[in-house]
Amino acid sequence: MQELLLDVVLEHATADEPVCVPSPAVAAVLLEHGWKVLAGQIVDQPDAVFHGVVLLDDELGIAGEQAEGLLAEASRVLRPGGLLVVGVRSRLYAAALDLGGSAGSSPRAFSADELAHALGHRGFGVEVLAAPGAAAGLRGVRRAYDPALDREPGLLDAGEFLVAIARWAPDEHTRSTRFFASLPRKLVAASVVCHNDAGQLLMVHDSFRGHWTLPGGVVDANEDPREAAEREAWEEAGVRVKAGRVAGVFAGSWPDRVVVVYQATPLEEVANPEPIHRHEVDQVKWMSLDEAIRSVPPQVAFQITRSVRQPGGSWQF
Repeated sequence: MQELLLDVVLEHATADEPVCVPSPAVAAVLLEHGWKVLAGQIVDQPDAVFHGVVLLDDELGIAGEQAEGLLAEASRVLRPGGLLVVGVRSRLYAAALDLGGSAGSSPRAFSADELAHALGHRGFGVEVLAAPGAAAGLRGVRRAYDPALDREPGLLDAGEFLVAIARWAPDEHTRSTRFFASLPRKLVAASVVCHNDAGQLLMVHDSFRGHWTLPGGVVDANEDPREAAEREAWEEAGVRVKAGRVAGVFAGSWPDRVVVVYQATPLEEVANPEPIHRHEVDQVKWMSLDEAIRSVPPQVAFQITRSVRQPGGSWQF
């Protein structure tokens, strides 16, 4: 594992100040190339501050579920802007050869996204991410590092190993920025189940999707979801509503989103509502619950029935 990974490091990084290298074999090679190396485990350096930490002997994989803790230890001994080098086994490669990598006694393996996420979550900025030997493997020739192709996103999960060269945050603001950038991005939408005095539901016909649905849409930046639900009811159905309690929270996978559905009542009765945003909605109608459920796709029917019959819950759909 170490030979190809070291090729990447020696191609893209240098160190003329002390670096912590837990692996004696890796330390020996780096010493030969002029690096200033202090061999030893990170935990054995409680008060030291290093220019870099080099973990090329699958230390993260061996740490398993404690890999993030090892990254935290690395950040503890690094000076601001310090160098971190890590090498891990590719998760797809391990899975293809049934080498484990996710549980049990086998070392943990990582996809390129998982490794980049783990580093960003701890405040490291990735400068180089490569799968050394991936391009050569596809050509069927002797494994060697190709500095151009082995860093291509499409090849990062095609190699046996991954190597990342990253920098510890120079300040708290940068660390926080990288942390928040590593968090999941979910789309948030808000809808209403709005009943009139006759107990009918306010429904709109989405002209783009071509089906009936609840009034609702994406919550804008810095917008209260409840206010978004009220806004969407006006824009799509032409009815001013007051959103009340949460009727249901629904998590969907495509796109990755959360839909908050509110109970609502009209501020005034509108017998024949008309949409304000006619480019989005071409029909508005008050429907009985049974008619609404018959008129909508299964996922919308699921939201309606849960919101009306089991209000206040949360579901995956």
